[in-house]
Amino acid sequence: WTSLALGGEKIQEAFYIYQEMIDKHGGTAVVLNGQSVAFILQGKYPEAEAALSEALEKDPNNPETLVNLIVLSQLTGKQPEVSNRYLSQLKDMDPNHPYVTSMAQKDADFDRMCKQYAVSA
Repeated sequence: WTSLALGGEKIQEAFYIYQEMIDKHGGTAVVLNGQSVAFILQGKYPEAEAALSEALEKDPNNPETLVNLIVLSQLTGKQPEVSNRYLSQLKDMDPNHPYVTSMAQKDADFDRMCKQYAVSA
């Protein structure tokens, strides 16, 4: 994960590390999620989608897979229903997941700001 956060050439290095782990030990949902992030950061969206699909098959209850699918669906311009479906699944699976709580806070902040700046009729 550190190589992914550093960016640049380190992203490719992280991809090779994840690929080596998959080759040696098989692809777990965690490793496939890491690999998908490397693909996303390189703009290789079809490859990221394939890795996430495999991760979902291996562990349909992995919340990080759903988070990455939400991000990928938004980056690839899929219909909002797609990311909303993944978000609903995530909320049902793990209502206290940091992504879910962060989104809830942003929704509350947006609603508060709308009320604060609403034009009185």
